[in-house]
Amino acid sequence: MSIIDLPTSLAVQRQDFGIRTFDLTFANGDTGSSQVAVLAPPRRTCALVSEDRIPVLAQAAVWRALMHAMDGQVNVLAVSDLLQPAPRGTARGAWTAAAAAAGAASLTINMGAAQAGKTLLQGDWIGVNQTSIQRQLLHVQADAVANAAGQIMVQFKPGLRVAVAAASAVVWDRPTCLMRKTDSQSKWSSSSRTQGGFSLDLMESWE
Repeated sequence: MSIIDLPTSLAVQRQDFGIRTFDLTFANGDTGSSQVAVLAPPRRTCALVSEDRIPVLAQAAVWRALMHAMDGQVNVLAVSDLLQPAPRGTARGAWTAAAAAAGAASLTINMGAAQAGKTLLQGDWIGVNQTSIQRQLLHVQADAVANAAGQIMVQFKPGLRVAVAAASAVVWDRPTCLMRKTDSQSKWSSSSRTQGGFSLDLMESWE
């Protein structure tokens, strides 16, 4: 298995993000009461779709190269939010994490005193464990402000799958999660000296 980086020159017309949960539900037909059990951590889903016709063949070639590099469902693609590669909040710089256990839904981040008063906003993305196969893309659930020491407490979803080590890097610039294709087929079409119809349907995957 190899990790493929999403090409910055990839001509993407649409990106569809989602979350798939793995829930077992039971409903009592007599009382109407119901119960839900979570069977596994949720996984992000993503579809990347090209224009129907790409007039520049060099851009179509980038798509074809990506399709081949995926080796079917063997390799994984590092996917970020193309619309929002950086936070809407004002915090920047080099960040490190305080230790957090698996299952945690909040994280203290050390941003440095120069970031005092800077913010992360609801809907921003951060990434933890980004150098490993267990990297995770976290969605900030509420606005947060760094204190005078440059520390900020962030609430996020989903919760951590694996622990985050103290002093490990927290990524704000194009944080990613790793995704595999959900099917084994890739195809595209050519017409009137243009090519298009490229798409990738992906789901988060970890080893």
